[in-house]
Amino acid sequence: NLRIMLPMISNTIELDEALELIYRSHRELVQEGIEGDLPPVGVMVEVPSAVYQARALARRVDFLSVGSNDLTQYLLAVDRNNARVADLYHAYHPAVLQALAAVATAARAEGKLVSICGELAGDPMSAILLMAMGYNVLSMNSTSLLRVKKAVRSFAHSDAVLLLEEISTLEDSHAISRRLEEVLRERGLTQFIHSPVD
Repeated sequence: NLRIMLPMISNTIELDEALELIYRSHRELVQEGIEGDLPPVGVMVEVPSAVYQARALARRVDFLSVGSNDLTQYLLAVDRNNARVADLYHAYHPAVLQALAAVATAARAEGKLVSICGELAGDPMSAILLMAMGYNVLSMNSTSLLRVKKAVRSFAHSDAVLLLEEISTLEDSHAISRRLEEVLRERGLTQFIHSPVD
């Protein structure tokens, strides 16, 4: 079940160079008589430049995976571990949600799977939006599994898509968070209401 995921890729040149090293290593193993298929290779989308080049990156690899914590931090230029600016870190910032949607759209356009890890993936409020965006895999801590499963099963895909469309019209993270809380209350999921992921 081996997969190779390349972190912090910021442009196609870096990716092409890394892929050439991987292919060369595989060829050398085969020449030495060690049989084995080349494992799937993917890219972590963690920096803004990778968002803008997501389709070009997806064209070169087998899958994409978003690192939501780092991507949010770099998009908003906020170190969430710095107490002086941590309150500016908002995972529901419209720019963050637009970037996540853009990556999913790029992966889908190239017929590639897209996953996401980080706090957003294990958050029931966010999982509904991620499902609507088209994320195939949500990577989370085991403690989040049942909560996310419950939230996702409470929404038909079509309802999640409608919610995403509505959320996409909102212009600040507080409005988005309030609307998500309202929807969870309407669905009887008040146990999942919390302050925005930060």
